[in-house]
Formats: sequence, C-alpha cells, structure tokens
Amino acid sequence: MEKKEDVWEFEKLEQQLHSFLDEMSELSRKKPNDPVNKFKLKFVNTTLDKLNRLLADYRPFEDFQQFDVDTLPSNSDVVLILAQYIAAGHRFRTDNTAEDDEDNWCWIVRGKTSDLIAGDPDAFKYSSEKNK
Repeated sequence: MEKKEDVWEFEKLEQQLHSFLDEMSELSRKKPNDPVNKFKLKFVNTTLDKLNRLLADYRPFEDFQQFDVDTLPSNSDVVLILAQYIAAGHRFRTDNTAEDDEDNWCWIVRGKTSDLIAGDPDAFKYSSEKNK
C-alpha cells in the first residue's frame, strides 16, 4: 500500500466484493444461466475497476478488466469471476499485513508496518457458510 487511504479503500471494496458474491451466488443457484441486469453489473464493474488499480499484480486475470454491459454475463459467470477476485484480495491482504510488537495485525504502508489495525487476514477469508 502506498498510503493510508488505499487501506480504507481496499477494506471498503473487499466488503462490497463479499456482498456481491453472496447476492450473485444466490441468483446463480436459482438461475445460473440468466443474464445479470445492467443495474447490478454497473456496481460490480465499478468495484472491479477500483480493485484492479489497488490489486495491480495480484489481479486474478491480467486480461480481464470488467464485464461487458453490451453482452451481459450470466449469473454463474459473475460468481466465477467474483470468487477469483476474493481469492486475490485475500492474497493481497495477507501479503500487505504483518504482526506488530504487540501481536496486532497491521497494514504495511510504504514498506513499513503502520498503526492501522488490519486484523488476522484469515478472519477476512470468504466463506459462503459464514456469510449466510
């Protein structure tokens, strides 16, 4: 992370990603091949665009930026991609946090452990069971 604002942005986007995956997974269970509506896709794409900038080399697919709103993806397609972004986000969180002298998990900002509490990265690992 380059600045503290990046940490706050990542944490917000990470939560949005988890919420989107929960919602899209539910839709995919009911109607996996139905296209996602443009309204939902707009918000998913905005989140992915911001995540792409923060994740940089951690992005799950270097040639994927966001979904095409003209050829709407299916619910299951969106679930597949969101799950990959969540896994990449977990790797990013794991690599950008460290325990400080008091055994607190903190974000690493500009190469140094900051005073921003991150929590144990495994506590943020996505689990569909946890999010029901």
